[in-house]
Amino acid sequence: MSEGAADRRPSAAAAALRPPRSPAAKPAWHAGPLDPRAVPCSNLGAKDIHAARTMGPPSGAELVSPSKRLAPHEKEPRLPSPAKPAPKERRKAPLDQAAPALEHHERDFIFTNVQEAAAAAPKYQEQEEVRYVFKEHYGELPPYLRQRKAELEAARAAAQRSQQAREEEEPGTRVISGDELAELIRHLKLKWQDINQAYVRLPCVLDTPSKRRRKEDLEAQLAEIEQDVRMLSKATSVRISSE
Repeated sequence: MSEGAADRRPSAAAAALRPPRSPAAKPAWHAGPLDPRAVPCSNLGAKDIHAARTMGPPSGAELVSPSKRLAPHEKEPRLPSPAKPAPKERRKAPLDQAAPALEHHERDFIFTNVQEAAAAAPKYQEQEEVRYVFKEHYGELPPYLRQRKAELEAARAAAQRSQQAREEEEPGTRVISGDELAELIRHLKLKWQDINQAYVRLPCVLDTPSKRRRKEDLEAQLAEIEQDVRMLSKATSVRISSE
């Protein structure tokens, strides 16, 4: 044995002064039988009960049996049962009082109503038919229409006088109307047909400037003739040059 190990061993005097060692405590599973009151209710009836695993109720506490559990709504206040209503008293009419006698009239109401209806005036009287043919001025022209007709005739006469004055002021012109105006419109329509036929005969492909210029000229002539025909169809007389 080395010198260091010999130095660490206690001496005989020190061992004599040391108090005696108490016996080792036994583990919990050697503590003997358990008190059922110290075991929780959830563990009652289990095969292996370990007292050290759960705290449980204190020793001596009274355990509540499952059969003595709190009933539903046990702590809620209960109202007293309602009392039965008192029976109603049925009152009967006294039988000793006789009913009042009805008054009987000898008047015949049906015959009276018939007489009153025959003597009454009718509610709706027949209206006399109005015949307008028997009126005093039937078939005559009303005064306002005669006045309107006179105004139109005066305006037409004034327009004719102004037109004649313009004709006298413009030498070398004349006014056409009626058949001459219709003949002028017919000649314009024939000219439009000739130009339209030339326009239709144009080629589909306009690959040269002259062809495109020809097409534009024909379209302009057709549009001008259509405008002239539309204007002359609305007019009653037209002033044209006499040359």
